[in-house]
Amino acid sequence: MKNNEIKKKIKYWAENLNLVQGSDRIEYIIDQGKKLPLLDNKFKIDNFKIHGCASSLWLVPKFTSKTLELSADADAFITKGTAFIILDILSGNSYEAIKDVAIEDFKPLDMKSILTPQRQNGLGNLILTIKKYAEQK
Repeated sequence: MKNNEIKKKIKYWAENLNLVQGSDRIEYIIDQGKKLPLLDNKFKIDNFKIHGCASSLWLVPKFTSKTLELSADADAFITKGTAFIILDILSGNSYEAIKDVAIEDFKPLDMKSILTPQRQNGLGNLILTIKKYAEQK
């Protein structure tokens, strides 16, 4: 992974998540979800839905000339929180930087110790969908 900004954000979130343990980690992620701006219902359609999630998650891309801007919403706070963290890491970066990111780069977040296997699957699908959007440019 070449992008220093993305590396810094992953490190930032990994450090914050490692400060809390056990069920406090879930609460911390849920609190992050409360910061996610609401998505207009017109975007809560199948075209923007991330499949494979334990709950409904919608991801809306905005293609600018140099960066990919992302917004999301979900019907569960744990999913909202996870989406908030991933969007904070990736949204606003160049298409090239996002294309260069691998799912393995997110391992420091240690989401496997927090999320159920189905939520982990949804997280992977979220990252892959963001990469797919970046590859369209």
